[in-house]
Amino acid sequence: MEFNFKEFVDSSLSTAKIILMMVIPYFLLAELLLYFELMPIIAQVFEPLTTLLNLPPEAALALASGVFLNLYAAIAFAAPLGLSVYDWTILGLFLGVLHSIPVESAIMKKLGIDWIKSIVFRTVMAFIVLTPLLIIPTEILFDNPDLVKGAAYQIDSSMPTNFINFITNKLMEAVLLALEIIVLVSLVILVTTFIKGLKLLTKFDHHLSTIMALITGVLIGITYGAGVLIKEAKYMTKKQVVSVCYFLMVAHAIIEDTLLFVFFGADIVLLITIRLFFALLVFAIISLYYRTN
Repeated sequence: MEFNFKEFVDSSLSTAKIILMMVIPYFLLAELLLYFELMPIIAQVFEPLTTLLNLPPEAALALASGVFLNLYAAIAFAAPLGLSVYDWTILGLFLGVLHSIPVESAIMKKLGIDWIKSIVFRTVMAFIVLTPLLIIPTEILFDNPDLVKGAAYQIDSSMPTNFINFITNKLMEAVLLALEIIVLVSLVILVTTFIKGLKLLTKFDHHLSTIMALITGVLIGITYGAGVLIKEAKYMTKKQVVSVCYFLMVAHAIIEDTLLFVFFGADIVLLITIRLFFALLVFAIISLYYRTN
């Protein structure tokens, strides 16, 4: 096993920079919108979508930033809202499939999946993976679906009315939140760097390229694993590339993406099992299609 310490440090520092740049300003923006009572006005525009997802209207900015930017921005907008375990699980499932669309669609394009096809597929699947949570009674899936965790990030009545004090307090909370996420993500990067250094994965025959691509995408994700995915695609058939890509568009970065939402209360079992179930279903349907055509 060869552990690349430099890669771990470089990845951790670059990711920490992204987290700081995303979490602190967006967290403060969300708090300011709440402070000046502007959030309800913005939420009205997106209410049909949040209603469809069974989420509070205020979660609209978290959804939009997650889809078009990344999950760190989504977390920053969602953290001050006092979402329940059920809400965080819904948000985690939806954004687990449909996030960072500009970046990850470009990677899919390099792998041979058209922009429109990948965006439409991920959008449809983001709604499909929610069906178990929307049709099965919450008391069956959750012990306490209304439980609110991460109360330190909620606005409260005891908060100083002085605006300077408000900004100071919220800046401290934003920095604390960013640091907690950095620690969490750094631990994930440590694990993935360790996995990438295993001889089993560094010395393999390219007949196993499909397996390697799946393992990389599921553990590391589409963005961080882009280099490996593009390299291994050269040794795969069109059927294998398509099967892997559509599987990963439903279930990728299963560790990091999941833990980010579990940190705030989302149900880890539901996040992992539901995404993997639908990813395997998609994989099976594509394989059946190629066998019959």
